[in-house]
Amino acid sequence: MDPLKKIKSLTTGIGIYQHGRLNEPNPEFGYALEDQARALIVANEFKDKNLKEIYLNFIIKAKREDGLLYHFYYENNSKGPFKDGSFRNEEHNSKMNIKEAYGLTLWSLLALKNKKNDDIEKIIENLIKDTYEWTSPRAISAALLGLLNLDYQCSAENYLKTKLHNYYFETRSDNWEWFEDYLVYANAIIPWTLWEIYLKRKCKTSFKIAERTTKFLIDNCRQNNVPSPIGNKDWYTRGGSKALFDQQPIDAGYMVCCLEKAYHATKDNIYLSWAEKWYRWFWGNNINNIPLIDENFACYDALTPEGVNLNQGAESNICFLMAYLAAKRLCLNESGTGNIQNNS
Repeated sequence: MDPLKKIKSLTTGIGIYQHGRLNEPNPEFGYALEDQARALIVANEFKDKNLKEIYLNFIIKAKREDGLLYHFYYENNSKGPFKDGSFRNEEHNSKMNIKEAYGLTLWSLLALKNKKNDDIEKIIENLIKDTYEWTSPRAISAALLGLLNLDYQCSAENYLKTKLHNYYFETRSDNWEWFEDYLVYANAIIPWTLWEIYLKRKCKTSFKIAERTTKFLIDNCRQNNVPSPIGNKDWYTRGGSKALFDQQPIDAGYMVCCLEKAYHATKDNIYLSWAEKWYRWFWGNNINNIPLIDENFACYDALTPEGVNLNQGAESNICFLMAYLAAKRLCLNESGTGNIQNNS
């Protein structure tokens, strides 16, 4: 089975569609910048040149006159790639959301380590300049994961790292070891980034914060020792109650990646054990005891009170592949430790 089969089915000559309708692409919602960026990271790891070219071309085409990027692309009629359609930013999307898309894009471009293309270089330069205004810890974390691909510490890296540290120190308490007063989506990308900073730059402060906040996530994102991402129906606000549903693959995927880095940084088997449990969330080790992966190696969009959301969109499948790659590096499989099934 080709692990990329699902994202290939969602991909056209333009890019990867944002949403699916059951197991088919749903063109109505167009293409989102963040999906191209995450897909580019995955395609790069799989060394799929064709997919890399498609997603990279989307990002280059999305450049605005001010040097930054449009968030979405919508087709009007099918006349071939970019022949009849429009890039635009949706007014209902918050400034924070587009900055998170920018962070992922910066990460994806720097992960390529391709400095021969003037368009890519200019986009990277403009995004780095823009990072100084960002406030979202998820956007900042994604940008740092990109900047850590450089063989030197640039001023933006140090600035953003310090900002993350300060978010933690300004927010934490004895029973709340976190960067914000709430847990929402994609939480694990923040400690994941700090583990990576320690591994690449040997920053002891990043290590300490990563250790405490990873433990906080492990402790607060489980039910009866079973991984349980924070549900998107009201999330989890400090002092409030945790939403159980809907649980999203992005959270499980990022947790596996975070725990992989924690294990490499500490060699503590507790992280390896939890990485296995979180990877198995996709395969039925969840509060519904239902797999989110179908017979075609495609991932459903969410765990719901009724079972699963049967749509199969870009974010879910790309984040599952991120977890798959991390699990493969750790030699995990869906049923426990051991050699992961080699689908590549």
